[in-house]
Amino acid sequence: MADSPELTPKERFERALRCEEVDRLPFWVKVFGASYRMLQEPKYRDMPEPELVELLDLDHMTGGPAPVRGRNEGVTIKAERTNGERVTLIETPDGTLRSVSSFDESSKSWHPTEFPIKTVDDLRAMRHRYAKTTYELNPEALEKGKERLKEIGDRGVVTTGIGISPLMEIIQLLVGPENTYYLMTDHPEEMDELIQEMHQDRLRFARVAAEHSPFDYIFSTENTSTTLLSPSMFEQYCWKHLKDYGDIITGHGKTHVLHQCGKLKALLPKVEELPASAIEAYTSPPVGDTTLADRVALCPSTAIVGGTSATLWMAPVESICESIQQSLEEAGGMRGVVLTSAGVMPPVASIPKIAKVREFAKGIRWSDFRN
Repeated sequence: MADSPELTPKERFERALRCEEVDRLPFWVKVFGASYRMLQEPKYRDMPEPELVELLDLDHMTGGPAPVRGRNEGVTIKAERTNGERVTLIETPDGTLRSVSSFDESSKSWHPTEFPIKTVDDLRAMRHRYAKTTYELNPEALEKGKERLKEIGDRGVVTTGIGISPLMEIIQLLVGPENTYYLMTDHPEEMDELIQEMHQDRLRFARVAAEHSPFDYIFSTENTSTTLLSPSMFEQYCWKHLKDYGDIITGHGKTHVLHQCGKLKALLPKVEELPASAIEAYTSPPVGDTTLADRVALCPSTAIVGGTSATLWMAPVESICESIQQSLEEAGGMRGVVLTSAGVMPPVASIPKIAKVREFAKGIRWSDFRN
């Protein structure tokens, strides 16, 4: 592409997701959340997103609403917030489920401190939360999505999501890692019944989202990691479910993207078989266990948005640049790579520091490697 015009950030990002040739290394970093911004210099703290994107000259990825609204006539959900806690009550025909989340100031996010499912009776009650859901187009969200596309324009791509596959939602939000496996061992039929109801719920949501979304990219927000589940559990549950969602999304001409941010190396061969074009938040050691070379060897047709980890960005600029260069050389090139911080950028990596790495990345060209 040496004699071709320079790509727009959107073109560069999209070509990378299709594992096609690009003019230079696509580059994006997660610096837009409150947990990062609140610890930066005042001039960056409140800078509007488009201005920060322009300042760092990012090949940008951002989010927008899924144009879907749902209802469940048989279940009532009530939530109250007091003193940094959010208590949620799910009232079902088989009893009321209680969960508690606490707000963490350092990450500016909510984290579960009491899961709603604790016993086998809770499994039976939770089925009602998913069994009779219905979904339809949300016109207001659709219009907001169209406005978001206009706002971003050629600066990058806009995505939306369909939520989490059942087992990962159970582990992260409904039961917790330890009790999930106790319940799966002691009450396999009840667990499987709940998982099937949850899967059907996601299928209904995915069909509406894929049909009506103005965005070309739809996420399954998994947070997958072999620290939470084994490869056999991934294959038995998550893989089958993600294939179904991917078939729906691609069947509507959209691109399926997986948010998988943990240790993935043992799962990459099966991920390669999914109808998904990319893994977002693909994380290098020591936070993750996957390198750019691993992706080439184990999952070559799936693009990645990631390639570094938070620990790298705490190093000096020279070390960051050397590591990026070495990782690309080990992988043989930049095919299918959008380089990012994978997770949220650590606050000690200031905007000026990121800008220096960004300037280095601009000089990395397709022709530098065998690809």
